[in-house]
Amino acid sequence: MIAIASQLIQMFSNFIRRRTCKLRALLLVGLVVAMVVGLTPALATSTPESIPIEFLRAPVVLGGRELFKVGSSGNFSAQERAQNINQLLQEKLRVHLKVNDPLDVEVIPQNGQAILQVNNRYLLTVTPEDVTPGMDPLEQAYLWEETLETALKKGVYEYSPAYQHWAVKSLLIGSVIAVALQSLLFFLNRRYRRQQFQRSEANLGSWQLLILTLLQYGVWIAWIYYGMSLFPWTRSWLYQGQRLLDKTFNSRMLQLGNEAISLIHLLGIGVTLILLWITINGLTRFLKNRILPMARVDRSLQDSIAFFVEYGLVSLGFLLILSAAGVSFQSLVLLLSFVGVGIGFGLQNIAKDFISGLILIVARPIKVGELVQVGDFQGLVQRIGARTTEVSHIDRYIVTVPNSRFIEGEVLNWNRSGLTRVKVYVDIAYGTDFDLVHQVLLAVAQIPHPEILRHPPPKAQFRGYLESALKFRIVVFIRDPLKEPKVRTHLYSQIELYLRKYQIQVPFPQRDLHVKIPQLDQAVDTWVKVNRPLTSDGSGVDADPEDGQNGELVPELPVVHDEYDWEAIAAAMQGQNGVEIKDRRFRLKLFRRVFLGSDAVNWLMIHEQATRSEALTIGQLMVKQRMIHHVLDEHDFKDEALFYRFYADEIEMLSQGMADEGGIEKDKKDCLDHSLDHTSDHNEESGHFD
Repeated sequence: MIAIASQLIQMFSNFIRRRTCKLRALLLVGLVVAMVVGLTPALATSTPESIPIEFLRAPVVLGGRELFKVGSSGNFSAQERAQNINQLLQEKLRVHLKVNDPLDVEVIPQNGQAILQVNNRYLLTVTPEDVTPGMDPLEQAYLWEETLETALKKGVYEYSPAYQHWAVKSLLIGSVIAVALQSLLFFLNRRYRRQQFQRSEANLGSWQLLILTLLQYGVWIAWIYYGMSLFPWTRSWLYQGQRLLDKTFNSRMLQLGNEAISLIHLLGIGVTLILLWITINGLTRFLKNRILPMARVDRSLQDSIAFFVEYGLVSLGFLLILSAAGVSFQSLVLLLSFVGVGIGFGLQNIAKDFISGLILIVARPIKVGELVQVGDFQGLVQRIGARTTEVSHIDRYIVTVPNSRFIEGEVLNWNRSGLTRVKVYVDIAYGTDFDLVHQVLLAVAQIPHPEILRHPPPKAQFRGYLESALKFRIVVFIRDPLKEPKVRTHLYSQIELYLRKYQIQVPFPQRDLHVKIPQLDQAVDTWVKVNRPLTSDGSGVDADPEDGQNGELVPELPVVHDEYDWEAIAAAMQGQNGVEIKDRRFRLKLFRRVFLGSDAVNWLMIHEQATRSEALTIGQLMVKQRMIHHVLDEHDFKDEALFYRFYADEIEMLSQGMADEGGIEKDKKDCLDHSLDHTSDHNEESGHFD
């Protein structure tokens, strides 16, 4: 049961996650503007005669149950009549419970009217405003008489000890069920949180957790509603709350001709627009990913066609929905013309910033929490408002930037690519072994660090000749640009340690002054020859320069790893904590020992510390290395729910007489041995694939 529930939530959340959010703000702003501007002129045509009769009646309630509705009569409004009737019914029920006075409801015809009495006391007179269309007052009175008798009997029973005992038992059973459901939802919630924590996801929010949280609140709301509906006094409170919500959502806000517009109508229009957006978004994605590639349309042209189709359909659907709702577009156009004149007279800058804010919200070139640079200012985006955007500097002060600067000027966004390159420069003295420096610096860059990615691989590069030094550079990649100072500190400290360890000199700024005195040079050479220290064999020959300064041995060279260790990657993917490899079924066919391409990408991102694009590249290289392949050899490696298999597993399956349902094609059998031989030979020769 838990597995089925988790799979259903996973499927729904995956569907929701694929939806982009670039039109949410556009739909919201368009809805508000159209409703406020288009519906405002209708207020002048609103008349009481156009209000439906249901809104002019008041309900008669007993024990939190609505019995029927009455209209106005004479000088009494519908609310006053309903209030008097409710008080009388409650009083008669209370008297009956105290003195056991019988309750008798009867209809008395009088002068063509029908009068309802309870225990010979006047209750109400059925008026034409009370009658349901197609009935006369007397028929309506007899119908209400039956309703009142049933309600009074039920009210008397609900105050009896037998019913109270049954209600308490039902409440306890409902509480047990609610606690059981809450426990199940809590378990699923913790399970998804643990999975996200294991994936090292910075943002622990997801659609699964949102759905589970909403379900938890829904269970408690259902339990409260059920418990309050069991007892008459709590049911009355519940009914009052329902009436308040009903008035809030169904009360007439505006009038369009003969149709009253309420908040529920506006919400319905909003939901319709959201469904329209989801449908059009799916259609454009299908057009862009399926239809246009089959027509061999250029990639840039595909984006343009999808953009115009998407926004064209959204605009058309938006107009049709508002037209069906009765929005007056003539008034909308007239008001927008006045607004345009006002903007032309002196609100250009404000309007420019406001429109730029809408573009920032819809197109989302920057997002809250991203590190951006506008001009000479760099900081984190804290809030994107209608006219300005707040950006916090590293020194903890806030700068308010007009939105137009983000649209008109160049903006440097460090987070948009999902990858930040950190560069550290090192100056090395002339005369140092070039290959040794490169190998030492590359080893420094490959030292494991939680913020440094293994893919793209770190680099050590020679950048040119300076006046008194050789210029080298270390390049590493990180995900979070805010971690750059921390990573730089790590690299500088390791560079210092390794340069000392391998006796590599860093030049100091200096000037050499050469003074030529022949007599002094001859005297110095004579003194050096006389005082030169002798070696153990008395030859006076200098120590081997390979032994380092003062005869000290140079440490062994650092170990530098290849960019891609294919054997280690394949072994880890097939290991205990590797990608999930199992038998999977697609439609009516069973595929043995396969894994999903999307699972492999996620695994490579976590265990190989790679970006998503780099993980996808690693998978494609593994296909070229003939280590893995699509089970039907119809696709390259993709970040999708496609089945892939290791060639080694396929050979083992054939040796054991196992195969997919339907068998393995003969041509695939013939090439498997050749594929593995080619892979092993290639790995022995090159070590990795470039």
